Amino acid sequence: MKMPQKKAYIPALKYHWLTRFYDPLIEWGMQEKKMKMKLVNQASLQPGEQVMDLACGTGTLALLLQQSQPGIQVIGVDADPEILAIANSKMKENRANSILFEEGFSDQLPFSTNLFHHVFTSLFIHHLTLEKKKETFEEVRRVLKSGGQFHLLDFEKPQNGMMRAAFLPVQILDGFKTTSPHVKGIIPDLLKETEFAAIEETGQFSTILGTLRTYRAFKP
Repeated sequence: MKMPQKKAYIPALKYHWLTRFYDPLIEWGMQEKKMKMKLVNQASLQPGEQVMDLACGTGTLALLLQQSQPGIQVIGVDADPEILAIANSKMKENRANSILFEEGFSDQLPFSTNLFHHVFTSLFIHHLTLEKKKETFEEVRRVLKSGGQFHLLDFEKPQNGMMRAAFLPVQILDGFKTTSPHVKGIIPDLLKETEFAAIEETGQFSTILGTLRTYRAFKP
């Protein structure tokens, strides 16, 4: 019997052999905790809320979310089993055993409709084709409760020529097809197209790899 073909995904830093360098590189070069805490703080998390970290990677954001409000339930989702193994080890080291991790794809989330109060994602959307970006936003909208919030951090329109040049290594590594829309600022347009409301750019960061922006939007 022919086995079903496994769906493809892009690992952190594109190649599996680079996965072990992900945490130190992002922390050293991109003010990781400062940027991710911006996402955490803009959410005003409340006890009892269900929260997803989409494309959670090694679980840094999931851990920050749980530490900021121990009364929430955090679920991290990623398509890469290798990086989820790292995330689980990190949670054990930090005694954050209440954080759950699920293997899954952003365009086919393994959750019921109207489940989450908040969905967070960081440094992920630029990996996706335009079609998959839209499908991912539609899936996020599906799993959010009415009034639920979508929080994003990613590469977006550079604020000057230096930041544009800084983004080129990311494009070479991750591919121009998926990253080029971000040079023009694709995220607000996609949020509008997938019927999110009260879309707001909440922050901007200059890094050695280009401009990152944070956003918040609501499911009506």
